[in-house]
Amino acid sequence: MEQYIIPGSAYRKLKAANSLGQTAYIYGATGYGKTAFIQKYMEKCRPAYLDCGNRRWDESDVPAQGIVVLDNLHLLEESRREMVRRIIAAPDVWLILISRSPVPAWLMPEYINVGFMVIKETDLGLGRQEIAGYLDRLGISYTEDGLQFLTEKSKGNAYAVRHAALKMAEGMAPGPQMRKEIHDAFARYLTDYVMVEWDSELLEFLMRVSVVDAFTLPLAELITASRQASVYLQRAAETGNFLFLEGDVYRLRPVLLHALRERAKQSLGEEQLRTCAKNAGVWYEMNGNISEALEMYERCGDWGQIRELLVRNARANPGAGHYYELRQYYLCMDEGEAAKSPVLMAGLSMLHSMLMDAEKSEYWYKKLADFAKTATGGTKREAQSRLCYLDIGLPHRGSRDVLKIMLR
Repeated sequence: MEQYIIPGSAYRKLKAANSLGQTAYIYGATGYGKTAFIQKYMEKCRPAYLDCGNRRWDESDVPAQGIVVLDNLHLLEESRREMVRRIIAAPDVWLILISRSPVPAWLMPEYINVGFMVIKETDLGLGRQEIAGYLDRLGISYTEDGLQFLTEKSKGNAYAVRHAALKMAEGMAPGPQMRKEIHDAFARYLTDYVMVEWDSELLEFLMRVSVVDAFTLPLAELITASRQASVYLQRAAETGNFLFLEGDVYRLRPVLLHALRERAKQSLGEEQLRTCAKNAGVWYEMNGNISEALEMYERCGDWGQIRELLVRNARANPGAGHYYELRQYYLCMDEGEAAKSPVLMAGLSMLHSMLMDAEKSEYWYKKLADFAKTATGGTKREAQSRLCYLDIGLPHRGSRDVLKIMLR
C-alpha cells in the first residue's frame, strides 16, 4: 500500500459523500483498484468490512452506527438483497458499496429515492500525472513518450499499470511487446480469477457469443440457440463492467473477448464453435451484411456456402465496386469451383482487371468464353450476358470501340 497512488477524482467524490453521510457506490472492472482505494482512504479508520462473496456473515455483523463497507456486491445472493436495503436505510450508518458493475436494477429504487454518490471506473482510472507519480515512487525512469504510451494503453487500470511498471523495472521499454505482455497477462487474470466466479450457464453463453466482435439481442439468440439470451445479458451486465450497449449493439471489453475466445477453444471445442459461427453467418446473410456473413462462413470452414453466397450476391450486385470489396473471398475461391459458375468467372475477370493484372483477367475471360460455347439454355444466356458486361466494363481494355460493342 505504501506505493499506492490515490485517484484524485474518486478521492474527491468519496470525501464529499463522507461529509454528507451519503451512500457511496463504487464500480469498475477488475484491476481498477476499488478495494485498494477504500483501504487507502480508510487507513486511519476501522470500518466494518464485509465481503458479499462470503456467506458467513449476516445482518448481526453490521454495526448500528459507523462506517460499513460491502465489497463484491456483484456476488451478493438474491436472497440477501433485502438485508442490503435495510443497511442503506439505517440512519447512523455510512455505507460504501463496491461492485464491478453499474448500479443494478434491484437497487434502482434506493438509488433514486436515497441518492448514491456514484464513483465510476473513469474516476478510479489513473491519469498521466498519477502514473508518473507511481513510477517516480518506484524509482523507474521513463520518457515522455513512454509515459504517454502507458497512459493510453493501460486505460488507467491499476493492474495494467503495475504490471507494466514491473516490466519496465526489468528493462522492457514501452512498445508493442509490452502492450502484448500486458494484454495477455490481464487475459490470464480474467480467466483464472474472474471467470471462475461466474456460473457455468452464463460463462457458456458468453463463450458462444464471443465468436463475433459485437452483437444484437436477436443475433445472440441465434448464435446461442437460446431464448434466455436477454436474461443472460442482464446477468452479465450486473456481474461486471465489461458489457457495453450502444443503441441496440452489445460489445464486450476487448481483453475479456480475447479471454473468452481462448477459454471457448478449450471448453467448447471446434465443432461447437463452428456451429456458433455458422449461426452468426446465417443471421448476417439474412440481414444483408455480406462481408460479415462471409467472415463467419470462412471461420467455420463452409466453403460451399461461401461460393453460393458470392454467386447470389454477384447476381444482385454486378457493380465493379462489389467485387473489390469482397476481393479476398473471390481470390480464395478454388479455381475448379469458380470455373463452374459464369458469374464467378466474370467476377474474377473484372477483379483481376481492377487489380491491374490484365493477363489473369483475360485468362478468366477466355474461361468464360469457352464455357459459353458449350453451355445450353439459361446457363448459356447468363454466360453470354456476362461476356457482354466484360466487353464493355473491363478497365484494362480502355474505352475504345465501346459504342460498337454496345450496339453488337
